[in-house]
Amino acid sequence: MLHKISNDIEFLKDQITNMQRDISEINADIHRLRPEYRAKVEQILDEGVFETYSSFDELRREIEKV
Repeated sequence: MLHKISNDIEFLKDQITNMQRDISEINADIHRLRPEYRAKVEQILDEGVFETYSSFDELRREIEKV
């Protein structure tokens, strides 16, 4: 009986892991990169320079200027 319960628990853990992976993949598809962020990344790649920022808000302001 305990062996059956243990197997069932392992099965459920595997199913939860698979569902979490699927959810992550769906989230990645739904939450596409905003165009202004893509432009900033392309600018960084072209210039070969990445600046440091004191806060995330400062970085966001810089990105949204592009």
